[in-house]
Amino acid sequence: MRWRNSLFIKIFLWFWVVVFVCMTVATLSFQWLQDNYYRPLQVREQILLQRIAENMQPLKIKKRGLWRRLEPGWNIVRFDESKLNDIPHDIAEFYEHAVAEQQSLWGQEDGFVMMGPLVHRNQIYIAVSRYHWRHSLDEGERWLIPFLVVVMVSLLCGVLAWHLTSPIRRLQQAAKKLSAGDFDISELRSNLNRGDELGDLSVEFVEMADSLQRLLQSHRQLLRDVSHELRSPLTRLQIALGIARKKDEHNTLQSEHDRIERAAGQVANLVTQILDLAKLQQEGELTTERLDLVRLFKVWLQDAELELASKNLTIEWQLQEQEVFCPIDVVLMQRAFDNVLRNAIRFSPADGVLTLSLNKQGQQVSFTLCDQGPGVSDDKLEDIFSPFTQVDQSRNHASSGYGIGLAMVKRILNMHHGDVIAKNIIQSGLCIEWSLSDRSKA
Repeated sequence: MRWRNSLFIKIFLWFWVVVFVCMTVATLSFQWLQDNYYRPLQVREQILLQRIAENMQPLKIKKRGLWRRLEPGWNIVRFDESKLNDIPHDIAEFYEHAVAEQQSLWGQEDGFVMMGPLVHRNQIYIAVSRYHWRHSLDEGERWLIPFLVVVMVSLLCGVLAWHLTSPIRRLQQAAKKLSAGDFDISELRSNLNRGDELGDLSVEFVEMADSLQRLLQSHRQLLRDVSHELRSPLTRLQIALGIARKKDEHNTLQSEHDRIERAAGQVANLVTQILDLAKLQQEGELTTERLDLVRLFKVWLQDAELELASKNLTIEWQLQEQEVFCPIDVVLMQRAFDNVLRNAIRFSPADGVLTLSLNKQGQQVSFTLCDQGPGVSDDKLEDIFSPFTQVDQSRNHASSGYGIGLAMVKRILNMHHGDVIAKNIIQSGLCIEWSLSDRSKA
């Protein structure tokens, strides 16, 4: 990176540009507001004064009323040095100032502009104008000068602030997308060619995002590969188990065979869940329909009647409306509902109550399922939605489903542009709450 593209150099130079502009405007404003101002006559102004004296008819000198008789533009006044007391005070004062300086001057006296003196044939000529750029503003409007200074400085500082904060805002947006698992950070591309420190930071950020994406993809690919590789030995194990059962004619090893079958079934179920989660993590379009969630959830509850009956669990509904419509992918939403429901059944004590609430406010649909189990430590409430999270001993591997189910729920809700959270109940139990948006009405 060359030094002129450095952010430090840009800020440093911009600071001095602002200082220079402020000093320039302050100097001009001082001259503007100053009632009496003189400077040496320039060459072009001397030529102009000569032409005015040669070509214009001099005004008649009167001590009073001269200013009211001035024509637009330049006027010429002619007088004799011995009659200074007969001319207006402003012109006499300007002439005396020029004599003291021993040179022709351009100046303003009480708001009128004068050039001179020019001595020709023992006569003194002074050019006078009633119009001057200073008088485009009257005395009551001079507040516009500091206002314009503030506006100019604000514009310069605003441009600098925008130049600095615009790439920072794009970095912030990219960081939010990255934290949500979205690696499409194309908005940073415009930062890459800046050539300053923010451009270098954007380059590093994009490279970091690419590395994270490759790492995540390799992690997912590893899970898929391992899961596929486990299916073959599992199949052979199940075949061998079937052969062993046939050879055990007297069922002397039935209990051992049953334990092997249960363990193999758990591993097979885990492999299936891993593959399902891997499929969900691949971006894909949903097949959505706007359906009544109350009716669907009640139908899906019937599929779990055996599990509910095995622990004598009671379902308690809390509904504000009898119908709650929302666009969903039925297959995926049923999978999410089943995971949450069976998770609650697994941890609920016998003769317990499962509380289900389904409400809609505006376009937001909220669903909550609460059990009466042991709950989860507060520091694990967010972690339980990650795969293979080890929670406390009350929810061990034997009963937690190896931490895949809730990860699938979170992914399904995210695909529906929703969210899911877990909350502990003060008395005892855990609530899983998810929110959906009725986007079809937006």
